[in-house]
Amino acid sequence: MYWEQISFCVCVIGFIMLSSVKTIDKHRLNLKRKKIIKNLLNSSLSKEGLINQIAASGIVIKNEDNSEEKIEPYDGKAHFSKYLKVVINYCMTFNSAILVVGSLAESYFLGVRIMGNIIGISIGYIYAALVVHPLMYSLDSDIKTPYQYFERRYNNKKYVRAITALAAMLFYFFFLTLYLWGCAVLLSTLIPQVPLWVSAVLIGAYSIIGSTIGGFTQSTKTNVVQFLVLITGLIATLVLTITRHDIFDQSEIWPLASSNNRTVFFDTSVDFTTRYTILNQSVSIPLPWAYIHALFLPNFIRYRNIPGRKRSQFLLVSNLPFMALVNSILFISGGIFCFVYFYGCDPASSGKLVNRNQLGTYWILNVLSEHVPSFTGIVFASIIAYSVVQHSLGIALCGQTIFAEILKPMVFDWFSFLLENDSVIRWTKIFLTITLGILSTGLAITFQYLRNTLLSLLLVSNNAINAPLFGLYFLSAFNPYANHAGAMLAFVSNLAINLWLAFGTVVFSRLKSQDFAADISQCNSDYHSNMTALNVNFLSAPDKIPVPSSDSFYPKNPALAYLYSVAPIWYCMFSFLFMNIFGVLFSLAYSLLTTRSFDADHKHSEQRKKYLFYYRVFKMSNECDEQAPQLITRF
Repeated sequence: MYWEQISFCVCVIGFIMLSSVKTIDKHRLNLKRKKIIKNLLNSSLSKEGLINQIAASGIVIKNEDNSEEKIEPYDGKAHFSKYLKVVINYCMTFNSAILVVGSLAESYFLGVRIMGNIIGISIGYIYAALVVHPLMYSLDSDIKTPYQYFERRYNNKKYVRAITALAAMLFYFFFLTLYLWGCAVLLSTLIPQVPLWVSAVLIGAYSIIGSTIGGFTQSTKTNVVQFLVLITGLIATLVLTITRHDIFDQSEIWPLASSNNRTVFFDTSVDFTTRYTILNQSVSIPLPWAYIHALFLPNFIRYRNIPGRKRSQFLLVSNLPFMALVNSILFISGGIFCFVYFYGCDPASSGKLVNRNQLGTYWILNVLSEHVPSFTGIVFASIIAYSVVQHSLGIALCGQTIFAEILKPMVFDWFSFLLENDSVIRWTKIFLTITLGILSTGLAITFQYLRNTLLSLLLVSNNAINAPLFGLYFLSAFNPYANHAGAMLAFVSNLAINLWLAFGTVVFSRLKSQDFAADISQCNSDYHSNMTALNVNFLSAPDKIPVPSSDSFYPKNPALAYLYSVAPIWYCMFSFLFMNIFGVLFSLAYSLLTTRSFDADHKHSEQRKKYLFYYRVFKMSNECDEQAPQLITRF
């Protein structure tokens, strides 16, 4: 165990040094910008000369909406090189604690039928590339976020922008917290003496420090190395499980898994309560993932800042093969090979684990520690280092977005003395960032009391929040008669229903599980006894698996109990239909009540056309390239 921890500490220190150097350089450059711009503005330069001087200095400037933008003169080779870096970094995003921890655990408990999610996510790429990207990419360059699009679409109603941004940031905050929780699980797996809550606090505190200066950053080379370490570690664990198993021969592994229904890749049943079926995976799950690919703020910023429509569209789908590769390895590993490795002694039910999310990382730790102990620490360090960087960057972006999209239009714009005070704005952003970091750390600690795996929490939040947002996009882009009142009433109603159902699903999932039946009948064998337990209080496996009592806690109302049992994946299709049916009905009712016509916004029909899919894509196709973003803001 010591070699694993030593190599982990060495690699973590190395990654911290690499990240700190790049982060400090970025921050130092930002601190110089005011002085440089002031000197440039005092010089007698033409407009073009001023832009070239700013570009040559390599600094960033601040737009009217307080967003930062890097000005660069166009250079085909330089821009193509940066474009390749963006594509590579985008493909490396699957080196994630969420995926590694969550996917292994979820597939172990529910089987490889989760593989159908890959089909649904792939269809989501198609939706994003064909239905969302053509409109979003062609928007005016002064539209920096999807929420500004919704504001423009509905006659510049600021509250529309604020509500959609708030919902999106709610998911983003939850998503980032899952990053932090995944890192805590990894750290407590490698170093069992460190409790989960301490792991979350330590990693959260470090991330908050980076968030206050805009987030930690890493070079493309570091991201690639970390991703290759992850893939190598997963494949090595997989191969060693097959070839070096102490009990089962290679020829016995597949029959053993098959006899226990572990090789069913697709569930063809038609049942609204079964979590993963090929029906809900192919029909419902693509909708929120289309939002993730094209309207999720980091991805939106990424592809909107690529010069050239085709390059931008390619970027959007470029990481699809990596998504399929990483998820396939994780799902098959968790569903089949983790089961075989722990056959007869489920670590979660036997009490060897502190939290069931540790199951997959416990498998990696046991296998690699036996054969390549030093490499074990490197694998864990790579995953944690990358995930912490993403958490710090995300918290910083989340805080900036809350200020720019919610506080500024709804509060600061009303008070000029606040808007003109740079010190108040700067400290407000820092306060938001620190507050979000502290809340994220606290929420991560509470996750240890939930039965849900990390991946299931991600899917529940994604389906509950992003599905209504995608439905709102579809309503806004394809229905010219949708107005702000009808769209927002439908959106808020849909969001409230989804969050209520999601809360019920998470709370009661521990009482009505769909997991495979656990087996602890062979925990006292020499093979399983030699595995070091992560639970420092573990003495021996129980004779029977404890079953939670649900009689007094589960809803007595049959209808309510059924609603809480509906698979969260179906929230996606429900949200899409709800938004596009009730959005129309509510809009029609508002129009009839206010104007006694079918179109309450008929006076703004010409302005509205620019934000409709068919008009922007088909009637303004010749203008799109000119109106698309010409400058790369952040590579």
